[in-house]
Formats: sequence, C-alpha cells, structure tokens
Amino acid sequence: MKHLFTNSLFPVLAGSGGFFVLAGLLHTIPANADAIGWNDYNRETVEQDILPAYQRLAEKASTLATATSELCRSTDETHLDSVHSAFSSTLYAWQGVSAIQFGPIQFLMRNYAIQYWPDRKSIGRRQLQSVLEMPADTRFDETFFHQASVSIKGLPALERLLYNDDALSQLQGPGLNCRLASAIANNVAEMTQSVANDWQQGYEAMLTVTPDDDEESGPVPELSINLMKSLVEPVEMIRDTKLRAVMSRGPDATYPHRAESWMSEQSLANIRANLQAAHRLYTGESAGLDLMLKQQGHAELAEEIEQRFRQIEASLEPLGDSLVAALGREYSSLLELTAQFKSLDESLNQAMQALDVQLGFNSRDGD
Repeated sequence: MKHLFTNSLFPVLAGSGGFFVLAGLLHTIPANADAIGWNDYNRETVEQDILPAYQRLAEKASTLATATSELCRSTDETHLDSVHSAFSSTLYAWQGVSAIQFGPIQFLMRNYAIQYWPDRKSIGRRQLQSVLEMPADTRFDETFFHQASVSIKGLPALERLLYNDDALSQLQGPGLNCRLASAIANNVAEMTQSVANDWQQGYEAMLTVTPDDDEESGPVPELSINLMKSLVEPVEMIRDTKLRAVMSRGPDATYPHRAESWMSEQSLANIRANLQAAHRLYTGESAGLDLMLKQQGHAELAEEIEQRFRQIEASLEPLGDSLVAALGREYSSLLELTAQFKSLDESLNQAMQALDVQLGFNSRDGD
C-alpha cells in the first residue's frame, strides 16, 4: 500500500486557503467497506470531531493574536498574563487535533509551521535569535513568513518569546521581540483559519475518496486508515517522545528541556489533550471503533481498550500540567504511565488486526 499520509486523500489545494478537486481522485467506496461500518465512522468522526476541533483551534488562535497585539500596545504584567492564558488555550486546542496528520494540514507544511517539535538540535532557538538580530525596521509580513523557516512560524517560537524568565522586559525593550511575537500569533491565526476553511469546504469529497484503482486498497477506505493512524500512532509517540525521551535513564538523569512546551509548563496538559482526542476517535457517538469491535465479536478487546483509556486518564489527573515539575516528585508514577501507554498501544494494534486494518508506513518513524 502506498504512503497514506499524502494529500491523495484530499482535494489538491490551490492558494493559501482554497483548493479544487483533481479529476481522477474521486472513486466510489467499495461495497464491502460498510460491512464494518467504516463509512458511518468516517462521516461521524469528520463532522463531529475534526471539523469542530479545527474551528475551535482557529477561534483560540484568533483570540491569541488579538491579545498579543494588545500586549504590544500596553506591555505590562496584566496583558502578558492575558496572552499566557490565550496561548495555553490555543496550545491545548492544537493538541486536541495535532494527531490529524493528513489533508489540508500538510499543505505548505502547516503541521510543522504550527508546531515544529521535537527540535532535538535546537534549530528553532538559533533561528529565532537570528531573526531578533535583524534590523529594527524588519517587516514581519506575508513575504517574511513565506521565506522563513517552519521553526519560527508557530507556537514553539512564540512560547520562547512569551515565557523567558525576562520575557516582559524583553517585550518592553526596543528590540523586535514584541513585534515578532505579534506577527507569529497572527500567522498562527491565519494558518489555523485556513486549515479549518479547507476542511469545511472539502470534507464531502474526502468522504468518497479511496486509494488509486491500480493499488491494493483492501476492504477499508483510505480515510478510515488515516483516521486509524491518527488514533494509534500518537500513543506510541507520547510514550517514546513526550515521556521516555525526557525521563531518560532515571530520576537523576532526566532531560527537562526535551519536554514539549516545557517553558509554558504545559507538557502533561498536552498529553492529556492528546489522550482525550484519541479516546474520542476510539469511542465515537454512534459509529465508534468500540462499537465496531463489539459488532465483530471482539467485545472483550473493546472493553479492555476502554479501560486502558480510563486508567491513563486517572493516572494523569493528579500529576498536574508540568512534566518538568513531575519529574522530581512523581518519577515512579510517570514510569507507570509509560507502561500504561505501552499496554494501550498494544491493545489498539490488536484492534487493527481484528478489523483487518493495515496501517503501513508510520509517518512518525525517524522523528
């Protein structure tokens, strides 16, 4: 099967916010696709989960852009606190949909532009510093962001500007910090609104697209496969990249600065949002994966997965929002959490086998 995180699943995009349907991509979903209810699952997930999640993200990002603009007009502690609140809300909304790594989010690498992470070589930090050393009259306009690296277009770069120990004095200073922060916030708002618009305008076409006729597509529509990848792959990434890479070899050998959103102290809040989104992808309303497993005679596995989700949610609750803070006081709890994510990953992969879903290439390999 071909690489399933390409835009072949979605109408070809044209321009920054629009797209058109490429003739030849639209096919009829195989008759046996609904034997397990994939068609209903696809529509329900897109309409009830994905579209609202992207719209919510766009709204939060718009609020962040407005708050950051106001901060630059009145650069004081009160306005900085407002921006911090808007940033956390935007970040949480992004984490709720960040697992969807197909469709319009891939156009112009908007997935990486919104959040370039993990950044193991600190590329973002160095490139951000280079921008801050540009001439005072530098214009942070559309041309600038079109040419700029993805590492300084989105939330991680904005986090560095807003959460440094001396962020307020730097934002108040004569440098470029506040203008750049406002420009990045506006860029995030524009990107997220464009993605939301692209999904809204094109999802009906997406619901009827299958792999090209000359390929072995099997009984499962390509959209379903991508949605299953969005459910299964992030569980492994949370365990390996968001937790184990930070926890390293033990409580005395951790790497706090590897944590996602460590400066804003939102690392565990991010994971909580990721898990809630995955749980929704699994449960659904009337056509969830839970129901499909039960209908196919796998009720015990379905219940096992549900319990694993609930177990992890309960384990996360008392740990707070900051992984860095939890490293010192809750290392054994975090270690148990990684084991719980491994068990969930194994159970979800069993579900894929039970429903004959071949996930194929893991887009996160090599991160």
